[in-house]
Amino acid sequence: MTRPLIEYGRQGIPVDFPVFDMHMHVGSFGTSKSPDLSVQVAEMERIGIQWAAISAVEGLYGDIPGGNDLVADAMRRYPNRLIGYCHVSAQYPDLIARELERCFSIPGFKGIKVYQTGTDYDHPLYDPVWEFARSRCLPVLAHTWGGNLTGFDRAAARFPDVVFMAAHSGSGFVYQPYIDAAKKTLNLYLDLTYSREHTNMIEQFVTEIGADRIVWGSDVPTFSMSQQLGKILFARISDDDKHQILYRNAARLFHVKVG
Repeated sequence: MTRPLIEYGRQGIPVDFPVFDMHMHVGSFGTSKSPDLSVQVAEMERIGIQWAAISAVEGLYGDIPGGNDLVADAMRRYPNRLIGYCHVSAQYPDLIARELERCFSIPGFKGIKVYQTGTDYDHPLYDPVWEFARSRCLPVLAHTWGGNLTGFDRAAARFPDVVFMAAHSGSGFVYQPYIDAAKKTLNLYLDLTYSREHTNMIEQFVTEIGADRIVWGSDVPTFSMSQQLGKILFARISDDDKHQILYRNAARLFHVKVG
C-alpha cells in the first residue's frame, strides 16, 4: 500500500519518492550558514532529495565569473546530484554574453539565474538574457520579494516561449500579486522558497494557478531543507499535486530524468 506523503513528515522518515530541489546555493555567505558542499549533499541524501539546481552566493554579490566557476566545480564533484544555473547580472552587461556562452559550453548548466540589483527585469539590458534563454530552451530563475516582481512578469509576457520562475513567491506575507501575475502570464512559474507564509497560501496557489506551474526549492543554506520540504508534505493538497511540485515540474523544465 502506498504511504500518503503526509506520513513521511509525521514519522520524520526520509522520503523514498523523487524530490528535485530547484533553488539551492553553493559558496559562502561568510557566516555559519555556509556549510561545506559535502554537508549539503549529505543532507540531500539523508532526507531523500535526488537532484538540486544550484547557483553560487558569490554571484549575488558581484563575482559573477567566480560564482559560476564554483557551480561548475560543484557539478564536477557531484555530477549525478547537481545541475547548475549560470548567473548573469545587468550590473555587468559586458559579462552577460561571455558568461552565458562560457557556462553553457560546460556540461551540467541547465538554467539561468538573475538577481534584482536595482535594474528591473524588463529593462533592455536583460533582453540578451531572455533571448539566449529562448534560443536554448532554458528556464530562468529570478529573485523577487514581497509581491514586487520588479518587471519579471512583464519580461515574461514579452518572451512567452521562455519559462520564468519567480523565486520566493508569497514572501513578505504578500501573495496576491504573484497569483495575479501568474494568471495573466502562463509562462510564469511560482517558486515556493520561503520560511514563512500565510496559512493556506500553498493551497491557494494550487487552486488558482495549478500545481503544474509551482516549483519547490529549499534555498539552502539560507533555509532548512527539511523545513522547506515539510510545508509541502503537510499542505492540504493532493499527493499528485505534491509530486508535481516536488519533482515533476522541475524534471520537465530542466530536462532531467528523475526516479
